[in-house]
Amino acid sequence: MNGPVDVPEQAQRVVTLDSFTMGAAFDLGRTPVGVYSAGEQYVEPQFVEKWRPITKISKGTVGGSINLEKVATLKPDLILGIDGAKPPYEQLKQIAPTVILPFNNSKVPWRDMSDASAEALGLGNALQGLQQRYTDRTAAIKRDHADVLARVHWGIIQGGFDQGQFWVYGPKSPIGGILADAGVQFATASTKAVQQQTVSYELIEDLRDADAIFYYSTTADKPANLGPELFDQTAFTTLPATKANHLYGSVYFLPNCYSDALGALDAFEKALTALM
Repeated sequence: MNGPVDVPEQAQRVVTLDSFTMGAAFDLGRTPVGVYSAGEQYVEPQFVEKWRPITKISKGTVGGSINLEKVATLKPDLILGIDGAKPPYEQLKQIAPTVILPFNNSKVPWRDMSDASAEALGLGNALQGLQQRYTDRTAAIKRDHADVLARVHWGIIQGGFDQGQFWVYGPKSPIGGILADAGVQFATASTKAVQQQTVSYELIEDLRDADAIFYYSTTADKPANLGPELFDQTAFTTLPATKANHLYGSVYFLPNCYSDALGALDAFEKALTALM
């Protein structure tokens, strides 16, 4: 997005500035020499062991700034990021060739940022295996769980970060698109949200027609962010889905790459199996 960039044919010392380019690098079999860190709690389970020994170029908090001096000491031959994170491009390009991918214009960031990262790394076809696995998995879920998919309507939610509010996700959100590919039917709240919408606890009742709820969970399988507070609300405890114990979480709710999307499908199929 910043004009032509002369990059190595296959970069060997890559610094990634966000979770999307980091996830793509790992999926491509590349280990960055430096990664942006918002904290280990935000690292997907399949990447944690690889992630721990890598040099961190930020302080490990959400929204933390990039340490340019630390990036420079890593002597990268390519720096890879997304425009949604607003990285300091002018300073970074003085250190190494820097490619900033157009996240803000993407409707399916986990897929588009992965594909664009593969191209920037000179590995254009390396994701074909994961791409085919995704296609095969969604087709298999629709085939094997057709009866449940036909009768269950889903609310898709995240606890959020603001007191008294939570987030509802619709069919055009990243997680909603993955579930839609697998044949999900959305309940009213998610259908109304279309993409992603912040709503107050006063609107918990909008989830009443959801037969089941799919939510963002931690690696400890607990509701993430302010999810515990949301789940404790009287209106939430009396929802039909809650009373029926049809609440299903996934740490892959906010997908960054193909392996995350596959993880979300695994969690969704586990939920479908429980509903059979």
